Amino acid sequence: MITNKVIERWTLLFKAPLLIDRMKKGEHLSKAEQKQAPELVQEWRSRLTSLGCFMRCLNESLARQANTEDNCTGRFWEGRYKSQALLDDRPYSPV
Repeated sequence: MITNKVIERWTLLFKAPLLIDRMKKGEHLSKAEQKQAPELVQEWRSRLTSLGCFMRCLNESLARQANTEDNCTGRFWEGRYKSQALLDDRPYSPV
């Protein structure tokens, strides 16, 4: 069963594919399309409840905005922060 609430929430954030638009308009769907639509909605349900997916979308939005403001490309954190493995208790000193 396809939940309209999931489709509603997903399409607030992203553009729906043609298949979903056709389904919402009540157009005739082939058997393959009738099988694919619930699978697609189930995937959306999974993504809408995933913290990792939320963070990825949030980071992408922020990265695009920051890159536009800074007139640059690439990953948002690229070149701004570095990680350093701590192998002992000595204070870090860059070389």
